[in-house]
Amino acid sequence: MGQSYVVNGATLKCMLGAAPSTLTVLPVNRVEINGKAKANIGDCKPMVNIKPFGTCAKMAPPVPCTPMVAGVWLKGKTNVTVGGLPALMSDSMAICSCGGGIIKIQKDGQ
Repeated sequence: MGQSYVVNGATLKCMLGAAPSTLTVLPVNRVEINGKAKANIGDCKPMVNIKPFGTCAKMAPPVPCTPMVAGVWLKGKTNVTVGGLPALMSDSMAICSCGGGIIKIQKDGQ
């Protein structure tokens, strides 16, 4: 399957989280695909862009997830910028600095 652009409403999954989450892309200075704001690698702020994934399996006993992305999303499309940063793609990933889980895009939201 080829890469696709990620937009507002995309489904995210952390390998240590009990539940999927939804990506929220603020529509500031953004282009849209089918009426949804296109994401960039900077859309990784906890509780703003990335909501909790239920509970975190890294902790024993499992505790409520608090996603904390270390840096920005990895593997953005460097030759296409959205809001001044590389576009977020369906094969992009992020690493949670709280539990060390890898966060991936399950569905691009389109």
